[in-house]
Amino acid sequence: MKSMRCTISSTVLASALAVTALSGCQKAQYVDPKGNDLVVNADRMNIQDWSLLADQTVQSLITSGALSRLPNQPAGILLNQPINTTTQQFDTDAIMKKIRIALLNSGRCEVIMTAGPGGRAEDPIAKDAQGLKDFQSGRDNQVNPNNIPDATLVAKLIEDRARSGSTRQVAYILQMTLTNTTTGRAVWEGEAQIVKQGERSGVGF
Repeated sequence: MKSMRCTISSTVLASALAVTALSGCQKAQYVDPKGNDLVVNADRMNIQDWSLLADQTVQSLITSGALSRLPNQPAGILLNQPINTTTQQFDTDAIMKKIRIALLNSGRCEVIMTAGPGGRAEDPIAKDAQGLKDFQSGRDNQVNPNNIPDATLVAKLIEDRARSGSTRQVAYILQMTLTNTTTGRAVWEGEAQIVKQGERSGVGF
């Protein structure tokens, strides 16, 4: 009889622990990705930082009128791989994706996906499909005019860190340059930045 009591007690205890573990998982919740309830790290970039920097720089580009002055409308743009000079290692394609979304949603330009630096296409499948169409049309040995960009976009991400007492501050800066491929000259430059502060007692970032 004693062993049965021990078995029942163990089962009840295991069930209680399981319920406690499950109730602990219920603390997670959805938040607005553009709201003020997102987790903010003072010493690193967060997902909302990428969106803010991309939106600010692209908005500056659109309002400048530089895209409407390019020879073709909508202009064909080729995006260079972002230059990351920050102390963090992260996927720079994430911020470039945000930039591309903002550009395409503006309706002022189209992003070339079947050509790129060193012959590397961002969309290899589309490149193969375009090559097949070129072959069928008899111009497979010629440069497809749709792959010649009207402009190229260069993006560079840098950071600046400072401290005063226990307060740590970091600024993330996104710089972009648009170059007209016909003239070889820069026709627009923009910069956006976000600054974050935090407290840390020990030797900080």
